[in-house]
Amino acid sequence: MAAFTKENLVKHGAYVMYITPENPRGRFVARFKRGRSGIATFMTHLRKKWTVEDYFAAEDAGLAPLQIVAKTDYLQPHIKKELKREGYPLTTAGKMQLIRDQSKARDARLAAQTPKFVERPDGNGFIRAGK
Repeated sequence: MAAFTKENLVKHGAYVMYITPENPRGRFVARFKRGRSGIATFMTHLRKKWTVEDYFAAEDAGLAPLQIVAKTDYLQPHIKKELKREGYPLTTAGKMQLIRDQSKARDARLAAQTPKFVERPDGNGFIRAGK
């Protein structure tokens, strides 16, 4: 089983490529279209937790790069930062709990707001609610 290394896993602009002597142009690994902030952590995660064969087998099965590395608890840097700030564990379970808690808080905020429109007394449509 071949491992990802610093020599064969290279970044080229917003792309991460797997380069070998047999394929000097490289094989596409991932693209970061929103800047380059997560490339280094993504590459480190690949080197530590994935073999070349396992990663490309998952890719051939139709999974996207973030879906593949999420199997081994990869979190993007901005999500890690939010989890730390909110006091959640730095795991996928912590991320899911943060999402659930934020959703509950949003629902509570919306339920506490007064409606902007109310139903007309005759039941024929809605009118703007008075302040």
